[in-house]
Amino acid sequence: RFMDVYQEQLGLAIPKMTQQECELVSPNLATSQLMPDSLRRAFLERCAKVDAGQALTVEAGQAAPDIAQYQREADLRKRRVKHHRNIYIFEASVRKETFSFFSSLPPEIRSYLDRLHEAADRLPSESPTPLALQVAAVLDQLGVGAETARSAGPLGLHVVAKATNPRADVKDIVYECNDTQAFYAVRQDDKGASPQLTASTKLRHRLLQRLGVQLVHINIWEWQHMGEAQRVNYMVKLQSL
Repeated sequence: RFMDVYQEQLGLAIPKMTQQECELVSPNLATSQLMPDSLRRAFLERCAKVDAGQALTVEAGQAAPDIAQYQREADLRKRRVKHHRNIYIFEASVRKETFSFFSSLPPEIRSYLDRLHEAADRLPSESPTPLALQVAAVLDQLGVGAETARSAGPLGLHVVAKATNPRADVKDIVYECNDTQAFYAVRQDDKGASPQLTASTKLRHRLLQRLGVQLVHINIWEWQHMGEAQRVNYMVKLQSL
């Protein structure tokens, strides 16, 4: 009964959603069983109508700006920045994980998704996580070139390092740095339990795999128990794989 009421109310809400509200929708919700194909289709139609995912406006210098308008635009941009990438991740999921559904969409919706797909590579780089910065710093100590601003579609890659093993069949190694925010919090009364990856992290890993990115995982729970020398040895081992 709950699901029936929930989906009924969601069906009533979708046609009224604004651009910002469409961008607020989590890709995990949009790809879950909570949103069946009929609602997913209606949601995409609404996203296309309000142009969800539209490029963020760039602040332009003006000789005499309208202060009130400038503040409104700045506030809107600030609110959109945090969740702007959601719709691009949803597009990638629809295209890569449910291609039959994608193929069944009306031409105008597929055209909208194609525009998102083309624009994904131009999204601003995501800020590196603390763990990614620490891994990159150790690689720098080893004299290995590493990047923290490269992307694959709408998803930022944590650390991309040059492969140093001459027998490796890849030029780069992509390190997926699973920091604390990649895991659900462990309850205080369940300290023996292993931390579990969040649904968002699992979706990210699936999409990167479908985009052809082979990940080497580094988990914060192992990393934080290593001393500096152990971290260096650990990265040397990973680079030699």
